[in-house]
Amino acid sequence: MSQHETSKDIKYLGRDFDSIKQGLVEFVKNYYPDTYNDFNEASPGMMFLELVAYAGDTLNYYIDSQFKESLLLEATERRNILSLAAAMGYRAKISIPSTTDLDIFQLLPATGTGENAKPDMRYALYIQPGMQVSADLSTLVQNSYSGEDSNNKGRVDFYVSEPIDFSVDTASDSVDITVYSIDGSGNPEYYLAKKTATVISALPRTQLVEVGQVEKFFKFKIPFDNNTTPDYIGIDSIIDADGNVWTEVPYLAQDTQFEAVTNTELNDPEAAVYSSEIPYLLKLKKIPRRFVTRVMDDGIEVQFGSGISNSADEELLPTPENIGLNLPTGKVDIDQAIDPNAPGITKSYGIAPSNTTLTVTYLAGGGTVSNVPSNSITSITGLDSNTLNFPSGTGALNSTVLNSIAVNNRNAAVGGRSLETLEEIRQNALKQLSTQQRAVTRDDYMIRALSMPPKFGSVTKVFITPDEQNNLLTSDSNDVVRNPLAMNMYVLGYNSNKQLVTVNNAVKENLITYLGQYRMLTDSINIRDAFIVNIQVNFDIIPLKDQNANEVLLRCIEAVKKHFEIERWQVNQPINYSDIFNLLITTRGVQTVTNVQCMNVFDSTLGYSGIAYNILDATKSGIVYPSLDPMIFEVRFPDDNIKGRIANY
Repeated sequence: MSQHETSKDIKYLGRDFDSIKQGLVEFVKNYYPDTYNDFNEASPGMMFLELVAYAGDTLNYYIDSQFKESLLLEATERRNILSLAAAMGYRAKISIPSTTDLDIFQLLPATGTGENAKPDMRYALYIQPGMQVSADLSTLVQNSYSGEDSNNKGRVDFYVSEPIDFSVDTASDSVDITVYSIDGSGNPEYYLAKKTATVISALPRTQLVEVGQVEKFFKFKIPFDNNTTPDYIGIDSIIDADGNVWTEVPYLAQDTQFEAVTNTELNDPEAAVYSSEIPYLLKLKKIPRRFVTRVMDDGIEVQFGSGISNSADEELLPTPENIGLNLPTGKVDIDQAIDPNAPGITKSYGIAPSNTTLTVTYLAGGGTVSNVPSNSITSITGLDSNTLNFPSGTGALNSTVLNSIAVNNRNAAVGGRSLETLEEIRQNALKQLSTQQRAVTRDDYMIRALSMPPKFGSVTKVFITPDEQNNLLTSDSNDVVRNPLAMNMYVLGYNSNKQLVTVNNAVKENLITYLGQYRMLTDSINIRDAFIVNIQVNFDIIPLKDQNANEVLLRCIEAVKKHFEIERWQVNQPINYSDIFNLLITTRGVQTVTNVQCMNVFDSTLGYSGIAYNILDATKSGIVYPSLDPMIFEVRFPDDNIKGRIANY
């Protein structure tokens, strides 16, 4: 290579406007020394070089942005983060409903007198699925959690998906009946019947989808309302014009599903003898009509398979091995897609709808606003008289019975959450990838618990410890053998003010059932409540003399508030005083930090958890350690519980 050629090296790493411009100038000087030498900033030639540099700078920006958007930890666009998370097997949560137990009451007239008096069960009502109730937060003077005026003005709707039959009294579906009133002779006049059902903070919505000629992998979208904060929870049902039910699956390749059926002679003669103890049986069911859903930034995409209605996909025998697999299964079906494992042979991935109208019912609602206090769900908003089977009797008595229906939630509704933040999606997707559809490690169980489908409830904090006290494998007078794989899972949820609360039993039971799909056979799980220790943070600072002291103090308070945001804290996480000290000393305008102190606040009448904790005894070397019993520190009311002062010089 000649000396002349060596001198023409170009700096290809120049990526910004100035470096690109300088590289272009050097290029022209090296390659066109006799043709162009006017490098004055005002010359036309320099104008063209700057235009090219601008174009190069812009292209480099877009190249860098596109590359960053392909990386989960670097992406900023919500749609890209959703797509990357989906590729890792994680489905981002849009809105999560709260749940609680709802007591439903009705009056039953008495029949007979004296010892023969009893409720007249002819007047027991049957309420069809879909009963709608609500909590009117505007009537609540104080929020029972916070002790402050509620910011959630208006109505929060709830939905009872199961039927309520007051004539049924079984171990799994009991009715509680007590005397409500007596007549002048001391005989019962009316009895009060109570049923309990699970209620979720959602209401069904309906969308009709017209489908023409068969289209492989047909899709449609459920749009978010005006692109505002999505309140979509999940699809309740899809039914076509012929009454066929379509089932949601994790993957279109899943062609088998377990179904709960009533334990009767018709379904299983041998198991029917145990129907009083086991009311339902799990049966394998083929699901040729199936669909999957994907979370998009502007709505929910619903996609079906590619087969024909009378295809071989329906003729396959149900096998448990097909459940949850993301691989093609079953016999060959009509499809043009190429299977790389078997050229010329294809799979249908289920039936594609055609020439029909799909009635799509989905649930909307949820969010932190739905975590309403106890005794607040008292209104019935979606119960029509035609949904009830009236008993025979006088019109007046029927009217009394109908008007007696009342509802109330003894416990607060918990588990409701708004859509996940981008950072939550990133972290949960990474954790989901590591679990590989099973639960083995502690982290596996934690991410599975946090990923439970919204319709079953939600937990926001999870902590796991070995269970060294319970779950005996064998026990006799001489020997006790404990299960080394038994664990305690401590969980918490949010209330409507995004404050920590314990979750109700319905959520815990659902969590046990949900984790059962992934746990190792020998693992045993107990769901327990973590302890909530509320704290107050006090600090003193000396601002710089040239700074406005009040402004510096406000900046410090806001910095400490951000540090103690509950999303940033986990169960059994200690408080490090040095972290708070460094946070304050690096705040603009601070000269010196003279004091940082945490103290326990536990007055339950003011909305605190009521748990007392000796912070002084728990502090070692400037670190406040949690107790052996899993607990979490929470600044419940940041405006009141983070207090800063200007110290004397």
